[in-house]
Amino acid sequence: MSVAHIRPTVATIDLSALVWNLAVIRSLVGNETGILTAVKGDAYGHGATQVALALQEAGCDWFGVALVEEGIRLRDSGIHTPILCLGGVGPAGAAEAIRHRLTPVIYDLTDAERLERAAAARHEPYGVHLKVDTGMGRLGVPMHQWESFLDRFAGLRWLRMDGLCSHLAMADESEVSFTVEQGRRFVEALKAARSRGLRPSVLHIANSAGLLLHPRLRFDLVRPGIMIYGIPVVPRSDSLQLPLQPVMSVTTRVLHVKNVPMGAGLSYNRTFVTKRPSRIATLPVGYADGYPRALSNRAQVLIHGCRAPVRGTIYMDLTLVDVTDITSPVSPGDEVVLLGSQGSDLISARELACHAGTIPYEILCGFSERVPRTHLQPSRTRTLDESTTEVQEVRDS
Repeated sequence: MSVAHIRPTVATIDLSALVWNLAVIRSLVGNETGILTAVKGDAYGHGATQVALALQEAGCDWFGVALVEEGIRLRDSGIHTPILCLGGVGPAGAAEAIRHRLTPVIYDLTDAERLERAAAARHEPYGVHLKVDTGMGRLGVPMHQWESFLDRFAGLRWLRMDGLCSHLAMADESEVSFTVEQGRRFVEALKAARSRGLRPSVLHIANSAGLLLHPRLRFDLVRPGIMIYGIPVVPRSDSLQLPLQPVMSVTTRVLHVKNVPMGAGLSYNRTFVTKRPSRIATLPVGYADGYPRALSNRAQVLIHGCRAPVRGTIYMDLTLVDVTDITSPVSPGDEVVLLGSQGSDLISARELACHAGTIPYEILCGFSERVPRTHLQPSRTRTLDESTTEVQEVRDS
């Protein structure tokens, strides 16, 4: 017997919204540019298998994972679309990556030599993507070592350079000079590869903000991450936002309601003391579920379409909210929206991130396995009008 839904706290994943967002991005970049959707980190907490299956059906060109294990799980789930291992293959992953037809990103010679041996054992040349560090300072061959790296790579018999990639560090900033410089370095790295007879057919550097704000950097493939899940990537400029739709919502139900007098301390350390007689609702969700403790006395939830502020310190399993100002009676069993919309209001991942002092990525990834995911299958009748005003305005900007 399944016990996943005994407790009413649940994350609902709207796969129709996901497919819609893919169509929005496709409308923006055009059919000549491929789309790699990042599904690492369990698809940013949305459920990698279900997300990838829906996007594969909708025509996504590539998927990006961080780990070989993530790629293997997708293959075992029926994903036949190309999968890029963005984090490389590590000391033990070369043979498994090749066996499961995963495309490794290579950024050092040790990984390249491991893959060379694994490919040689199969007597079959294998395609990889090389990564150059144009300014992120994370993974990638440093620019000053790039030419010597290429000289060594070109001597490998069983590896084929199918792609060249890098990653943008500041694409969402209003100051564009560093992003422009990264693009220049990327082209310089490409020229160095071609001068050695290497002919990568897939060039990619643009993340969500990059594909939106720097169309010249879209090259052959773009790599949307957070935007495929409906989160705006440039909050400073509403005019540049696409008509994306949030994919995840998180709801629970009121567990208990009680009246407390003025001057009552709430939760551990009495971090909130009532200034009036109040009606306090207890919710069955806490920081063990991924509702961050940093939201204590800061966040709000939606009940009956109205906002109710979090009061006191969030517990491991419970949260208190003040429903005094909600005019309709609040009772146990009433729906509570922690993330998402109810009525005409919306609690966004960005709002929660601001309250918690973090980023929307961490909010989405943070909901734990205690919160079951319910996936709403995409509607086959829903399409995106290519003349959508918002998309056209961004494309022409």
